[in-house]
Order: sequence, then C-alpha cells, then structure tokens
Amino acid sequence: MDALRDKESLRRSCDRFLSHDPPLSPSRALADLAAFLPEETEADFYGSGQLIEDFEARIAEILGKPAAVFGPSGKMLQNAALRVWADRQGCPTIALHRQSHIFAEEAEAYQSVFGLQAAAMGEPDRLAVPADLDAIVEPLGAVALELPLRRFGCRLHPWSDIEGFAAMARDKGVALHADAARIWESQPFYGRSPAEIAAPFDSLYVSFYKGLGGLAGGALVGPEDVVAEVRLWRQRCGGQLIHLFPYVAAAMKGLEERLPRMTAYHEKAKAIARGLSVLPGVWVTPDPPQANALLVSLETGGADLMEAALDVAEESGLWLFNATLISPYDGRGLFEITVREGAMALSDAEIVEGVVALQRALARRNAAEKVA
Repeated sequence: MDALRDKESLRRSCDRFLSHDPPLSPSRALADLAAFLPEETEADFYGSGQLIEDFEARIAEILGKPAAVFGPSGKMLQNAALRVWADRQGCPTIALHRQSHIFAEEAEAYQSVFGLQAAAMGEPDRLAVPADLDAIVEPLGAVALELPLRRFGCRLHPWSDIEGFAAMARDKGVALHADAARIWESQPFYGRSPAEIAAPFDSLYVSFYKGLGGLAGGALVGPEDVVAEVRLWRQRCGGQLIHLFPYVAAAMKGLEERLPRMTAYHEKAKAIARGLSVLPGVWVTPDPPQANALLVSLETGGADLMEAALDVAEESGLWLFNATLISPYDGRGLFEITVREGAMALSDAEIVEGVVALQRALARRNAAEKVA
C-alpha cells in the first residue's frame, strides 16, 4: 500500500501545512505578480534595465554594502564570490563548517565547478567558534559562515563570535563571507537591522525565496569590484538569463509583504517549541528557536517517519513536513519545522495535535510490524 502512495499528490490534497508555504499555484502567483508590478514596468534584458538595477541598488542599501548583483541561483553567486576572494589571495582553500550548506548540500560545487577546496572549521556536531578558525594553520583564500546554520535547526552564532570571526579573518588577511540566505529571519534574534548584521562581513549572499516567499534567486552583496567579477561568473555559469523580472518582482513583493512578518514567524516558532517540548518522547532544538525554524526529534521504534507523516496527511489533511532525517548521534527520527504562512494559519493546539497524531501513526506501524 505504501509503495502506491504518491507523496506529491497527497501533499497537494492537504488543506493545512505546518512547514514552509502551501503548494504554489503558478497561475495565481503570476497573477499576483502582474498586479504588483506597475503596468509601465519594462523587462530587464540580460541583467540590465531599470527594474533589476534599481532592485540591486536597493538591496545594497538595505545591507549597507557598496554593490549587489541579483541572480537566479544563490549557490552560483556565493561560490563565485568565494572564487573571487580566493583568486585574490592566490589560494583555493576556504574555511567551511562541515555541516554548512556549501560543504554538505551542493554536490561539492565549490570544488567541482569553482576549483576550490575546503579546510574544515570546527567540529561537525557544534557551531564553529573563532578559536576553530585560529586553529587552521594552512593558508586560506576566504572564510565562510552559514548564518543561521540550517542543519542545526537554524542556529545562530552569538554576536560576540561574529565579531571574533571578523577580527580573526582580518588578522589572517582574508575575506569573511556569509551564507546569509536567512538574514531576514535572523533579525529578531540579533535585534539588529540587516545592515548591522551584514557589517562584519566582506560579502554576503541573501535569498529571496525562503522566508520572503519569492520564486527563486538571491543577491550577492559586497565591494563594487568583487560584485563586478561575480557578474562575470554569473555569465560564465549560465545565470545571466535573458529575463529575470519574474524573480525580481517576486523578491520585491516578498520584501514588502513578508519582511515585516519575521518577528511574528520567530514568535510562532518559539510557541511551537514550547508546545512540543512538553510532549513525552519529543525533543526540539534549538530550544527556544533562534530563527523561524526548529528541528524536532522523536523515537520512531523502527517505523518509517515519512510514511507515518503520510498517514497523518491522509487522515487529517495536515501536511507536517517534506523530508526526514535520522540523527547520526542518537538514532532518533528528525524533521524540520520552518514557520512561514502555513504554520501561521494553524493554532498552536493544532500543531501539537498533529505531532501527537504522528506519534500514534508510528505506534500503529510498529505494532503492525510486530504482528507481521
């Protein structure tokens, strides 16, 4: 029976969504963008034009940097920036945490596509600290931090550590780059503006399709000469598309509509953590959440956590999450809750009941397995 279930069709049949946003309706999304843009707006052309140039200038201003470049892929932009910094140092080695997105989630693009290599910074089961950077004795071309580190439940470095990394990078004479895809979601924790968060970094990548709900794309911000070289890399990598205006418009709309909601997302994540942490057999991390996301772990007893979640979806119309992991440290099942509009539409009690239903589904599956 399980093998016959179509996960994507089941997701689209649900009417409540705990993590991320409800499934996108292309026609509705495009209609919303058409209504958002003034009728006289002209399309960009291979990365130039008033719409995209004004938006890049606005992003640079928001983040307090001299220049910005928009692109359809953040992976492309920030790996290009790291390559630019490394070339200037004449050293292809960049300091990365082993759980960072660049190191663990991009099929080694930094190495295979951009010719870089990694020096591990810190231990894989905790956030890096400035002493970990100091401990790297080999020459470096750049240092990169993920802000927040998603694999740890979107955990953020203490601000004193951010300042310590910046000082250490200066002492080593290398650039400090931030994979700050979720910088907008990090504001409530730090209590600082985007420009203040960006200030210690020489360059940053920011995303427009995560918390801001855009279609795709991001921006690389930093010094004008670095951004100019990243533009060349964008062209080399096929990212200089003939038209980018749908992505730019969606990013503009997200900044206008969702940026003011980041504190509400953070507060909702903390409320979810409070509700789940008192359940027996449920653990949340970080507790309290530091951004708009948290990891939830529970004992599965051997049952498949995703299949149990599909049981909940069939029974109640509640979609809990898209994917699962098994913790390498304690063997518990793990899933991520990312608070966006889906979770905001649910009461705290509905969310707790959804996780309790997940536990019941796991128990049923384990009981059935024993009988079989």
